Amino acid sequence: MRLYKEFNPNLVYQFSMWLPGYELFSLGSYPCAVKSTHPQSKILIEIMKITDPIIEKEIFQIEMNAGYYYTDIFIHREPIGIFLYVEATNYQPVHHGDWVKFFGH
Repeated sequence: MRLYKEFNPNLVYQFSMWLPGYELFSLGSYPCAVKSTHPQSKILIEIMKITDPIIEKEIFQIEMNAGYYYTDIFIHREPIGIFLYVEATNYQPVHHGDWVKFFGH
């Protein structure tokens, strides 16, 4: 949450949606999402626009250094960037796919 609060002035909320085909896991203080082989799996995502290109690069570097990889997915025929983990089997699953509900905020 610390990083979210730090970057929040440069984030503009667009919308939330359930994204099928992904699973969510807890890394402790942060979540990680992976592609799923279970057709019923889904995660709750928030689409945010980053208003400052310098902050966008900083967020990208933080995520890459933390072990995520970046890819585009298509939502409403638009490419949207998402950071994913390759594998998260050793981490606690977030069965309902909602990080905020899991973390208690």
